[in-house]
Amino acid sequence: MKLNLPDSLLKLNEMSQYPLYVVGGFVRNHFAGLGATDIDIAGPAVSDALGISRRYTAKVVNYKLGTTIIKFNDDTYEYTPFRIEKYADDGSHTPIDVKFTTDIRADAMRRDFTCNSVYYDITHDEFIDPFHGIADIEHKILRAYNPDRVFGSDGLRILRMVRIAAETGFKIDGQTALSAKNNAEKLRDISAERRRTELERILVADTKYGVANAHYRGVKLLAQLGLWKYLIPQLEDGAQIEQNPKYHKYNVLEHIFRTVQAAPPEIRLAALMHDVGKPYCMNKFGNMHGHEVVSANICKYSLGQYGLKFPGETIERTAWLCANHMYDMDGKTKMGKLRVFVAKNFDMIDDLAKLIRADKKATGMDVECDERLSKVKQDLIDSGAPLKVTDLAVDGGTLILEGIKPTEIGGILNDLWVSCVIDPSLNNEKWLLGRIRSRAAVKEEQKD
Repeated sequence: MKLNLPDSLLKLNEMSQYPLYVVGGFVRNHFAGLGATDIDIAGPAVSDALGISRRYTAKVVNYKLGTTIIKFNDDTYEYTPFRIEKYADDGSHTPIDVKFTTDIRADAMRRDFTCNSVYYDITHDEFIDPFHGIADIEHKILRAYNPDRVFGSDGLRILRMVRIAAETGFKIDGQTALSAKNNAEKLRDISAERRRTELERILVADTKYGVANAHYRGVKLLAQLGLWKYLIPQLEDGAQIEQNPKYHKYNVLEHIFRTVQAAPPEIRLAALMHDVGKPYCMNKFGNMHGHEVVSANICKYSLGQYGLKFPGETIERTAWLCANHMYDMDGKTKMGKLRVFVAKNFDMIDDLAKLIRADKKATGMDVECDERLSKVKQDLIDSGAPLKVTDLAVDGGTLILEGIKPTEIGGILNDLWVSCVIDPSLNNEKWLLGRIRSRAAVKEEQKD
């Protein structure tokens, strides 16, 4: 099963003073029948000793590890020399000591899983498989050769294990899973940013290689291994909260996971957080009323600077979706109020509608979604309703000419805008000026 490699890599190997080996995900995916991924290469020498032609560019990005990015036109390869690593006992991801070696088996021993420890010798067109990784790949098993060493030395590999298992559809070897669970505490030593990145990738795991429901399996694996406490600890409480069987088939945590399953990738973080406030509300008030507000607050905290440190824009967007996912849930909001809400939040309505749709599907009940928000949004577009105050047929200059005080202009324009959102036919200069003058006349009478 010869690897299909780019010509630039074959030529790079020909000119190299030392043999080059393809290793990692590219080789794994070759045997697993998954899609192509980035090509990582390794060899028994640091990149400076390879004798790379000037037609290639080589930039060392980590001198301690010897990691070098090699480029030829649009082709990019990450090269690392064979090495032996030593980690501190805190599992903090970065090795404290690195020694380069010519021993390919020693290099394989420092890698995470057997499926990622298969080397392809480009020169001799053969695979080198120190720990029976090919068999594990063919049986779709994710296994660490020495799991206690793998996870004990680098806690991030625990989340990486869940992500790879979800993306590839591989089952996790029992001993490997047990070791990951026993070493989970090592995740406390991993930076919030690194934990966040793995969570983000797990939430879209199905988009990597097209494995169905990979994202749902990923969030379930995190629960089974007891890892949520190192990501979003409030989620764990949902496993103990049952819901009214008249409306919900699942407990809170399973409902959340199934909402993630039903949601498109762009709103899965909101799907994960939308009901995280339910356990607090039940324990505090004995019911779930107002859980959407609590969920939004937990979202801001858990995703913010004291949690996973998501970008501010992501936090605000996610918290808003959480806070509003119960809006018009009974379908009884008056149409005028609904139109103004949609207009005010026009750019968020599509995502909110997707979240509501996923939330209802995840009840496990036969619940029909009436799509009112989407219908109102389309009607606003079709009717030419002003979506912003600046879309009105009059502006602040018009009001000044009518003698309106500058301090009153903003409030008056907003009132006019609301009226025109409810009835777009009113957005014409004649009606708006009449309304402005009528208000001014009433105000004068009140003075008298």
